[in-house]
Amino acid sequence: MFDLVNVFEVFLPQLLLYPNPTDPLNGEAAALMMRDRQVYEQKVKEYCARYAKPEDVGKQEEEESSDEEVSEDEYGSSDEEVAGHADP
Repeated sequence: MFDLVNVFEVFLPQLLLYPNPTDPLNGEAAALMMRDRQVYEQKVKEYCARYAKPEDVGKQEEEESSDEEVSEDEYGSSDEEVAGHADP
């Protein structure tokens, strides 16, 4: 449907330049943007300084586990377990 180049050259820059706070992915940021634009812009600058440094590109934070890496012990089930009892 859409060429990947078009996504990176058109859609993403448009979303970054003209965010839509009425249909947010981050509700807290959208509410702040609508309530107090100056505080929102300051928070964006703070997050960019903290998380978007050029030297951090490609670096990954080490965490104990993520949603994708849930072990059977953490999840509490295995493939061998039956989900429920079958009706006779």
